[in-house]
Amino acid sequence: MFKLLNIVFYAFMMLTSVAHAQVSTVIGGHNPWPPYIESDGSGLVNDILFAAFSSQGVALEIQIAPFSRMMLLLENRKVDFVAALWWTEEREKTILFSQPYFHNELFVVSRQNQLVDFRGTKSLRYKSVATIRGYAYRNLLVNIEQLNVIDVLSLHACLELVHKGRADFAIADMLAFKHELKHDSMLQNLMTHSPALSSWPLHIGVSREHPDAEKIIQLFNVGLATIKKNGSYQQIIAQYLD
Repeated sequence: MFKLLNIVFYAFMMLTSVAHAQVSTVIGGHNPWPPYIESDGSGLVNDILFAAFSSQGVALEIQIAPFSRMMLLLENRKVDFVAALWWTEEREKTILFSQPYFHNELFVVSRQNQLVDFRGTKSLRYKSVATIRGYAYRNLLVNIEQLNVIDVLSLHACLELVHKGRADFAIADMLAFKHELKHDSMLQNLMTHSPALSSWPLHIGVSREHPDAEKIIQLFNVGLATIKKNGSYQQIIAQYLD
C-alpha cells in the first residue's frame, strides 16, 4: 500500500511538472505607447514579442490598460507579463526580467519658443514636467529641487500639456516622440533637448510569484536569440526606424 501511494504521488508530481513546463499561450499587457504599442495591441513591441514567442511554439495575446493598472494586473497574475518594462532595483525584488530586446533614448521635451539652456536634470529645477503615471523614469526626477511632476496616462497627454503651456517639460522616448509629431500637426512646436536623460534597456517582466515565471522568461530569451540569428529581429526594427 505504501509503495502504491509513493507511485501515485510520484505520478502526480510528474504531471504537475509537465503542466508547468508546457507553456502554450502567454498574455502580456501594457498601456498604448505608439509606435511600440498601439491601442489595439499592435506595434513594434508586439511584433518582436510575437516573433520571439512564435519561434518557440508559443501563442501571444496583448492586453491594453493604463500602465499603473497593468502593474496591478501583473501583481495579481491577471496577465503573465508586462510587455515593455524598464529595470529598477525596486522592481527587481518582485519581477523577473528578460534579456533586453530594445533600448529607449529618453529626452526632455519643451516648446520651441521656450528659452531653455538645457544642461541635464538640474535645468528642471523650479519647473513642471509631465510624466506617464507609473513609468520608472520618475526615479530620474526624485532629487530635483522643487520640481512639479504632473502625472497623466499617455505620452500624447504629456505632450499636449507642454504644447498648451500647462507644463514646462515632458519626458519622451525619441522614437515615440517622432511618432507623435508625425501623427499630430498641433505638436510641431515641440522639440527635444540634448543630452539624453538616459538610455534604458527594454524588457518583458514576469511576477516572481508566477508559477511559470522562469519558463516564460527562458522561452522569450531563447526566442529573441533565435529571431536575431535568423534576421527576423532586424527586419522588424527596420520597419519602424525607416
